[in-house]
Amino acid sequence: MAELRPVSAQEVAERLKAAHDSGALTAAPPPPTVSPDRWRLREAAALLGSFHAGSLTSPSGSADAGDLRTFVVEDCERVSTAAGSRWRLTSGVRTTVLDRLQDRHRLLDTLAAVEPDPLDIDRVMAEAYLRAAAPPLDEQTMDELTGTLHVVQWLLPARRAAEALARQGVLLPTAEEVGNTVDLAAVFQPLRLLAGEHFVGRRKELRELADYVEGAAGAEPGAPGRPPLLVHGPGGVGKSTLVARYLLDHAGAADRREFPFAYLTFDRADLLPQQPLTLLAEATRQLGLLYPACAEQANRLEHAVRSTVAAQTAVILEGIEGLLPTVMDADDEVLMHRFAQLVREVSAYRSLPLLLVLDTLEQAQRHGTDVVDRLWAFLEALQRICPVTRVVFAGRAPVHRTTCEIPLVGLEPHLALDFLRMRLAQAGITPDDAYLVSVTRKVGASPLSLKLAAELVRREGKEGLRDPEKLRDILFRLGDAEVQAVLYERILDDLEDPDLQRIAGPGLTLRRITPRLIQEALAVPCGLGEISEDRALRLFHLLATEATLVDVAQGEDVLVHRADVRQATLPLIHRKHLETSRRIHRRAVRHYAASDGPQARGEELYHRLSLGQATDVLDRHWVPEASLFLESALEELPPSGQAYLADRLGIAIDPAVLAEADGEAWARQVVRQARTLLDAGQAAAALALIRERPARPRLARVSVLEIEALAAQGRMPEARRLVTETLERAGERGDAEAFADVAVLGARIAEDLGAYGEALDLLDQARKAAATTPGRVAWLQASVAQLRIHRRSGAEEPAHVQELRTAVVAATDRLRRRDRRGHPSLVRELAAEVGDMVPGLLSEAARTTGIDNSGGSAGALEWTLTEADVTDFVHTAKGSAAVVEEPPGAPERGALSRGKTSQEWGEQVSEYLDSAPAMGATWSHALMEAYRAEVDRPRFGRGRTGHDD
Repeated sequence: MAELRPVSAQEVAERLKAAHDSGALTAAPPPPTVSPDRWRLREAAALLGSFHAGSLTSPSGSADAGDLRTFVVEDCERVSTAAGSRWRLTSGVRTTVLDRLQDRHRLLDTLAAVEPDPLDIDRVMAEAYLRAAAPPLDEQTMDELTGTLHVVQWLLPARRAAEALARQGVLLPTAEEVGNTVDLAAVFQPLRLLAGEHFVGRRKELRELADYVEGAAGAEPGAPGRPPLLVHGPGGVGKSTLVARYLLDHAGAADRREFPFAYLTFDRADLLPQQPLTLLAEATRQLGLLYPACAEQANRLEHAVRSTVAAQTAVILEGIEGLLPTVMDADDEVLMHRFAQLVREVSAYRSLPLLLVLDTLEQAQRHGTDVVDRLWAFLEALQRICPVTRVVFAGRAPVHRTTCEIPLVGLEPHLALDFLRMRLAQAGITPDDAYLVSVTRKVGASPLSLKLAAELVRREGKEGLRDPEKLRDILFRLGDAEVQAVLYERILDDLEDPDLQRIAGPGLTLRRITPRLIQEALAVPCGLGEISEDRALRLFHLLATEATLVDVAQGEDVLVHRADVRQATLPLIHRKHLETSRRIHRRAVRHYAASDGPQARGEELYHRLSLGQATDVLDRHWVPEASLFLESALEELPPSGQAYLADRLGIAIDPAVLAEADGEAWARQVVRQARTLLDAGQAAAALALIRERPARPRLARVSVLEIEALAAQGRMPEARRLVTETLERAGERGDAEAFADVAVLGARIAEDLGAYGEALDLLDQARKAAATTPGRVAWLQASVAQLRIHRRSGAEEPAHVQELRTAVVAATDRLRRRDRRGHPSLVRELAAEVGDMVPGLLSEAARTTGIDNSGGSAGALEWTLTEADVTDFVHTAKGSAAVVEEPPGAPERGALSRGKTSQEWGEQVSEYLDSAPAMGATWSHALMEAYRAEVDRPRFGRGRTGHDD
C-alpha cells in the first residue's frame, strides 16, 4: 500500500493545472445530438455578435420553422444593440461550436453563409483576424477594440479552437492587452469626439495654450507655480473642443507625446470637486495607461488614493468630522508627494510639464464657492509640491481668483465661413461665398449656431438655394434673437413626417425616447391620439435618423437628445409647450413607475421634480441609485426641484433658487451647506446662512448646526443657551432622536470647557432618550462619551461606571456591521475606551479609520513602543502582504509610518494585529493610547474650526 503523505495546497494547484493543460479536465465536444439543420444554425451564428433570426438559413436555403424556433429558444439570448433588439448565441453553445469547428477555413465558411452586416463589429473583427487583416491594437477604433475584445473572450473558454487557430497562424492579442488598449483609447475618445474632423482656426488660442504649458519646463520643487489658465466662454463656443485639439496635437500619440497629461471632466459623476483626491486618483490612472513602464507604480498609488477617498467618504457620510477629518489632515500632502514622484518617473526626470485639463468647470462651481475654494487650495498645494504641473480649466464664466485667461467668443469671420463650408460640403452642397456670408451675419459665429444653420441649409437642398425667395426665407428664419433655439425649431418644421414634427419638439420633455414612451407619453399630449405599437416604432426609427437632433444610446433601443441642442433649446420648448410638457411629465411618471431598475427610478424622479412635486412625495420615491442619472438635469428643473435634488446630490444652489424652496427643502439644503462651511472653518458664514430665515423654532437638525457654529466662534454662552432651548423643544415634541443628538453635542461643548459634571449630566439624559430609539448607535455615542469623560477626569471608576463599561462592551459586540461601517468615528471612540475588552476592535478601527500621522498624536503609536516591538512589527510585516521597508540597521522609531497615508498605516497595523504577533499586547496598548490622544482633542478648538473668526 502506498504511503500516505500530506499534500500542500500549492502542489494540488500545480497538479490541477498540469491536468488542465493536458486536456484531461476539458470535456470533449458533445456528440451532435441535435438535428443537422440546428447545428447549421449554430455554426452560422458562431462568429456573430448579434443577428435577426430571419437572417439565418438552413442548408436547404430557408430556415425550417421548427428548427429555427428551437434554436432561438434553447441556444440564444436576447441582446439590445444600436440596431434594435436582436439575438446572440449563449456563451456555452458558442464555446461548443467553436471547439467543434476549430479550423480557420471552416470558420470563414460560416461567415460566408450569412449576409454581411457592417453594424456587427464583432463579426467584422472576427473575420479580420481570421484573414490576418486586423489592424494593430493601437490603430483600432474604440468600436474595433470592442469587437476584438469580444472575439478574444469567445475563444478563452474554447481552448481547443484557440490552440488550433494559433497553429494555423491566427494570432490574437490577450484579453489583458486588449483591455489595456481599450482603457487607453477611452482616455482619448472624448477628445476625438470633441475635436474631430470639423475643427477650424483658433491658431492664436492654441499658441497661447502652448506658451502656458511650455512654461513649466525646468521648474524646481518649491518654486512658485503659474496660476491656472482658464478658457471661458458661453455654451457652444468651443472651449472643450479647443483644449481637446491641443491635447491631440501635442500628446495624442505615443510617438509624439510631448508631455504627460490627464483629461478630467466634472461631467463625470466620480470626479468630485469637494474631494479633489478623486481627481488625483483619475490622473494617476491615466498616467499609468499613457506610460506602461510606470503602470505598476501608478496602480499602487491609485489604490492608496482611492483607499483614502473611501475612508474620507465614510466620515463625511457620518456627518461628524467633515470633509477632511483631523486624523487624515496630512494624507493629501503625502499622496501629492508620491504623485510628484510618479510624474518625475513618467517624464524620465526631464522636468517635462504635466498638464491637468479640468473641463466643464461650471459643474464644479455649482457646488458652491466653499467647494471651489477647497479645489483651488488643493491644486495650489499640488503645484507647490509638483511645480511642473500646469492646470487648464474650461468653463463658462470667469472665476474670482488669479488666473491666466483665454476668453473665447465666436469664430473669426473667415473661420466661420470655413466651418460652415466644411459642414455643407459633407452634404454635397457648395454655396457661393456671398450666401455663406449672409448666413453667418444672421446666425453669428458660435460653432453650435453654425452647425445648426448648416443642418437647416442642408435640408433645403440645392434647388432651394437657387430660389431667391427661398434663400431670403431661410435668412429671415435665421434672424431671430434666440438663434440656436429658433434654428432647432425650424429644423423640426422641415421634418417630412407630420406626426414626427408634432412629437419632436415637445419630445425634448423626455430625456430618453423609446417606442413605448412615444406611444404612452408623447402621442396623446402632442395631438396624435392613441397610436399603435407599429406606428410608435415607425416614428422612433424616423427620429433615429435625425442625427442632428438625437443620438442612439449605445447598446439600447433608446434615443437621447444631443446635449448641446437640448441645452440651447429646452427653455424655448417649455415656454411654447408648457401645458403639453406637463402632460408629458405626468404620463412619463406613470410609465416609469411601472418599470424596474435604477435608470427607471431616475427618470421617474426627473419627471416628478420637473412637475414641482412636494418634498414628502419625492422622499417616498427616492432611491440613492437614482442620483447617478440626475445630476446633469439640475439646471433643467424648477426652483423647488433644484433645491430638492441639490440636497440629494450634495451640491449648492443659487441663493435666489434656495429662497423659493419649501421649508423642508430649504432646511436640507441649509444643513448641507452649513455643514460644509463649518468643516471648511467658516463658522461665521455658516451661522449667517442658517439665520437667513429667521423662523423660530428651527428644526432640530438646523439648530444643531447653529449650536456648532456658535461654539466654533467661541460664543459658548449663546451655544449653551441654544442647547437648553432645543432640548426643551425636542422634549415637548417627544423627539427622542433629536434630543439625544443635541444632548451629546452640548456635552462635548461642556467637556471642551472642562465642565465635566455638566457634560455627564447631559450625557445621562442622552442615554435615556437614546434607549427609546431603534438601534444601538445613539446609545453608544452617549455612553462612550461618558466613559471618555470619566477617564479624563482622572478619578477612580465607581461601580456604576464599571457597569456602564460592561454594557458598552456588550453593545459593541452586538453592533451590526452596517452600523460599524456607517459610523467610523464611533468605532474609533469605542476603540479608545474599550479596545482592550473587545477582540478585534482595535484592528478594525485601524483598518477603517486609519491612524493619525500628523497633529498632536503624530508618532504617538511608535514612540510608546520599544525597539523590540518595532523589530517584531517589521519582521512580521515582511512576511505578509503589507509592504514595509526595513530601515538600514536597527529599525528607526518614527520611520515606519513615514511617507504613508493614515489609511495605509492603519491597514498595516491592522494586518499585523490580526496575525497574532508576539508583541501584539504592547502594540494594542500603544494603539489604544494613540486613539485616546485623538478623541481627547477639543472638538471646538480655534485651531480646528474657527479660523474665520
